[in-house]
Order: sequence, then structure tokens, then C-alpha cells
Amino acid sequence: MHITEELAYPIISKLKTIVSYNINIMNESGVIVASTDSSRVDQVHEGALHVLRKKEPLIIFQDDLRKYHGSKEGINLPIEFLGEMIGVVGVTGAPDELDQFVKIVKVTVEVMLQQVHFHNQLQYQKTLMDNWLLDLVHPHYFDEKKTESFARHYLHLQTDQKVQILLLRFEDLYSHSTNTLQLSVVKEELVRRIKLQLPEVPFQSFIHDSHCIIGIPSSISTTKAEVVLLAKRIQRNLQEKQYRVKVAVGSNYSGVTGYRKSYLEALSSLELQESFPQFTDYIHIQDWGIMDFIKQIPVETRKEFMSRYYDQDVQLSSTLRHTLQVLFECQLNMKETAKTLHIHRNTLLYRLESVETETGLNPRRFDDAILLRFILIILEINKDL
Repeated sequence: MHITEELAYPIISKLKTIVSYNINIMNESGVIVASTDSSRVDQVHEGALHVLRKKEPLIIFQDDLRKYHGSKEGINLPIEFLGEMIGVVGVTGAPDELDQFVKIVKVTVEVMLQQVHFHNQLQYQKTLMDNWLLDLVHPHYFDEKKTESFARHYLHLQTDQKVQILLLRFEDLYSHSTNTLQLSVVKEELVRRIKLQLPEVPFQSFIHDSHCIIGIPSSISTTKAEVVLLAKRIQRNLQEKQYRVKVAVGSNYSGVTGYRKSYLEALSSLELQESFPQFTDYIHIQDWGIMDFIKQIPVETRKEFMSRYYDQDVQLSSTLRHTLQVLFECQLNMKETAKTLHIHRNTLLYRLESVETETGLNPRRFDDAILLRFILIILEINKDL
């Protein structure tokens, strides 16, 4: 670790507000990089050079000033970090008055330097993690070998561990930021809050201003039910703090390619939540079944399918669409459908006959019902069809 002006100046600024003595911080070359007396910055302190050379404290009395150019009466002590001497801290004044005080200053400076160092290390690791996750979820470019190597060598991730992606999408996080509370700080606080609930996840970070990605290892949740409960609990806790957030979960995979696949599944689940807001409990990708399958079909193929079986000039009314939806949810059970819709069976039969008249497909026939189910799903996914 090297003591620079950027590191030392904030420390001196804080000490200056609580002590009346002049304090200097010197680097490993004996140069004053920060001082409560700004006129001394960038000067060589020969007393500090003596401390660095001899690796021992130096007390300078008034009669010693000619020996140490650039020095004043006071006490100079080595600054140590992880067992190594990295600089010198000096306090100006009568040595007999400074003995205990300068030791306190030394410890204070060392502790503050350690805090800055470890904070910088955490920020560095966070930057590495953020960049890796952006590569992992890039919509077009993905280099499996590079991403796998980076995970193992720089992030020390065991990618053979099975992980399923929990994806959170926040709405309007900017509303939680102010002139004094920037969006970056809001996101850091959200990550901290989530970590309190998930202390053992291998990775977690915002990948956009609205999306936060979390890797849930199999050691935390082994079943779909467990991870869904976990996702809902996190969502509920955040909503209690007035955050508007949706959650989605992908399947369990190992390897960076598997992690990417799980992310894409979770993203697909979020998109399906937008298309089908009525399915409020659908979080895990496996909840969506055939709806997710149809979503993966290319748009042009869907349009071609619709042109065969659905006349764009004949729009099914919202009533008929809802009736069909309930019919499918009731597994084509006529009695259960009429009961759920609170209508007479004859009314239900009339509606289904109207569907057949407009589409040529009979909802009571299994094959036609499948086609109608596909049509309804495509209409919801592609609002413009």
C-alpha cells in the first residue's frame, strides 16, 4: 500500500477538526503528502527519512533541528500496515507533551488507512463483479470460456455449483433518490438490505438501474417451492419499504452458460408477468408452461400461425376471451366453468357457440381448444396482432 495525497488528505482533514497540534503524514520517500499546515506539503522531511531508514521512532528536540532539514520539534512514528512500514506520521510540539498523544494519532491514522484500503478493495471487487455480470447477461455477445475463466480467477467463484437466478425489477427507483441521496447510493442500500436476507449468495448486483440479479445457490434452496417462497419474502420486505418491485426466478443450473440460461429464463418470466398480470403467483419460469414455450417462438412464425386460424378482421370480444380463459383454467369442465363465471350453463353454451361462429373453432373439441388456447396466449403476448 502506498500513502498518497488522495489517501492522506481526508485523514488530515478529519484530525484537523479535533486536534490543535500540527500533524504531518509522510510517504515511503519521506515526502509530506498531507499536513494540517498546508505550506509544508510536498517538502522532504529528513526526520521521516531517519524513521524509515532506522525503522524506529524519532524524537526531535529544538537543538536537533539542524540535523533534520525540513523538520520541526516533535515526535515522528512509523505508520505500519499489514506488518510493513509504509510511511511516517509526525506531530509538531514539545516532545514531553506529546508522548501519549502521538501514539493515539499513530493508531488513528493506521486504522483510517486500513479502512480506506479495505473499502477500496471492496469497491474494486464490486467493480469486477459488476463487469462480469454485465458480460454474463449481455443480450448479444457471450464468450463462455472468457466468462468462466474470469469467474474462477478473479472472483473465485466455484462455477460447478448449481445456481438459480433471482431477478428483481424495480419501478422508478429515481423517485427514491434526491440531490443528497444519489441513485447509486439507493442501489447500494438495496443490495445491503437484500444481503441481510441472503448472506451466502455467490453473486449479487444491479445490472441496470432497474434490474438486480442474485445467484441463489442450491445450498440455500433445493426446490422450486423453496426459492419461490424466498423470492416472495424478499419482494414483500422491499414493498414494505415502499419499493415497487417484481421478482422472477429461473431454473437451477451450473456453469456460466447455465447461469446465463437461468437469467434469460427469469427475464422471460418478468416479461410474461407484463403480458399476463392476472397470474400474480407466477414467479418461477416453470409456472408459465406453454405460455413460455409460445413466447420463444419467433414473432413471424406466430403471425403466420395466427393468419391461418384467426381472422384479424373478426375480433373476439373481451367477454368471449375471458370465457375461454376460464374454460381452459377449468380444464374444459363446463359445469365448473359456468360456476366460476356465475352464469347459467345455457349462457355458457351460447358464448362458446359464438366463438365457433366467429373463428370456426369449437372450444368443446380438444384439438380446437388447443388452437384457441394458442391464439389467446399469442394475442396477450403480441398486443398488436
